[in-house]
Amino acid sequence: MIDFRLRLISRLIPVIALLIIVRLFYWQIFRGPQLAAEAKRQHLDVVRLSARRGEIFDTNGNVLSGTKNLYHLYAYKPLFKDDNASVASHLALVLTPEIAATDPAQIKQTESEILERLNLKANWISLKHYLTREQKDTIESYQIAGLNFEDEFVRFYPEASMSAQILGFVGQDQNGQEKGYFGLEGFFDRELQGKEGLQRVEKDASGRPILIGKYLQVKNVEGRSFVTTIDRKIQYLAEQVLASGLERYQATSAAVIVMESRTGKIRAMASLPSYTPGEFYQADSDYFSNPSVANLYEPGSTFKVLVMAAALNEGLVDPESICDVCSQPLNISGYTIKTWNDQYHPNANMSEIIKYSDNVGMVFVAQKLGSEKFLNYLDQFGFGKKTGIELEEETSGWLKPKKEFREIDLATTAFGQGIAVTPIQLITAVNTIANNGYLIKPTLIEKILDAEKEIIPPPSPTQKILSPETVNKITQMMVEAVIYGEAKWAAPKNIKIAGKTGTAQIPIGGKYDKEKTIASFVGFFPADNPQYTILVTLKEPQSSPWGSETAAPLWFNLARKLILF
Repeated sequence: MIDFRLRLISRLIPVIALLIIVRLFYWQIFRGPQLAAEAKRQHLDVVRLSARRGEIFDTNGNVLSGTKNLYHLYAYKPLFKDDNASVASHLALVLTPEIAATDPAQIKQTESEILERLNLKANWISLKHYLTREQKDTIESYQIAGLNFEDEFVRFYPEASMSAQILGFVGQDQNGQEKGYFGLEGFFDRELQGKEGLQRVEKDASGRPILIGKYLQVKNVEGRSFVTTIDRKIQYLAEQVLASGLERYQATSAAVIVMESRTGKIRAMASLPSYTPGEFYQADSDYFSNPSVANLYEPGSTFKVLVMAAALNEGLVDPESICDVCSQPLNISGYTIKTWNDQYHPNANMSEIIKYSDNVGMVFVAQKLGSEKFLNYLDQFGFGKKTGIELEEETSGWLKPKKEFREIDLATTAFGQGIAVTPIQLITAVNTIANNGYLIKPTLIEKILDAEKEIIPPPSPTQKILSPETVNKITQMMVEAVIYGEAKWAAPKNIKIAGKTGTAQIPIGGKYDKEKTIASFVGFFPADNPQYTILVTLKEPQSSPWGSETAAPLWFNLARKLILF
């Protein structure tokens, strides 16, 4: 019997040893990393330090997009000395919504909700987000051990919907992280965000910091702030004028850009319909993109001043040159080119072609240039490529490739058809005339602020395109177009304005809709020493399809108000 037991034990010992080795292997190798991580979580307290998002200001320092410092209340139960019910009772008085703060039933409900969370089987419990400084101070005055706060930052827009499509908004990405979308918020998102920090402290079983334990702190870095070129007063004025015009002319949408002629700085950029960035989730997403940089349209007759300027600059025509094909419609490649009103002006000179907005006359000018020079000037003016303005959704427009550019394309593009541009491209190109022949990159940024320094961007780059003589000639032609053209009835008498109307039919299904137009007016003032270059566009105005009867009066109304600044 003894021998049997000895033999049994001698055989069991290796089996038991093997089982122990297998079990140890399982805990140390397979479960080891997980257990180590759980142990680390239990004695290491990690707090993430949110980074304050940078702010966006107008040129005078007024906040357009700001950040509020709020607080996240949480409980660390190992440090609790009071019972859960007592803590919940104290907090309910502070955390009950203000509108119901005097209602005992509402206070009791809040107390019940807090107690339910405190009774969860967890050491760390989130209790309430986005508390105000006053709420935080009140809770701290209770001196309840185990309650603590984390900084939280919330975006706010003090001007409500003003400048919405310039600013964009702040939402969350698919991981729940704060992210800027559209406008400046989207374009400069990474710089505005800053860098999140963290604090890691080793604690004992009771949740108290171990004095000689591990400690690590990575400081958070606030995001950069941006001072824009937008002038809040001018922006407000532009939006008010635009809103009144939208209603008066019953257009489906409208936009205006006000550019400082000598610097390219955008002083106002407004579009309607719009939305409120702080409540973007309630708005139609179609309103998020800024139409001034994202929407394409055929510029129509506003484009004519650029084609004329190119021909003047090449010495191919001068203001008194005579059009010898302007007495009737033109046939080109099987297409018939007509004037907008079927009225023709035999032997009209170049000034009269601009004044009458004569399509046939513009074909005459374009043919003088020829396709190669014509396309070269369009490239210099910036068509078919982005201007580089600091907005996330800018598009590059569309221009037919050179190898596909036919005689009929030269003819139609001469009066603004068959080319798709953005409003910012058009005003930038026309501003070349206002800026003495130099094309200047448009900008929305005055300076950048961070914790250590102020960064002033270099002046916008310029490119000389037109000679001073050309500028003087085309400016005078634009002045005469205002004084004697179709919009003369609305032009101010005390301001010398250089401008041009435009009425472009909207292509739908491969054909132009005669009833649907985009009415526009572009120009600058005072003509002799330009201060502002302005573009106004109205989509599908119902009171009249013509730019001279809708966009031009709106432009003049804005100019009258701006002259007082």
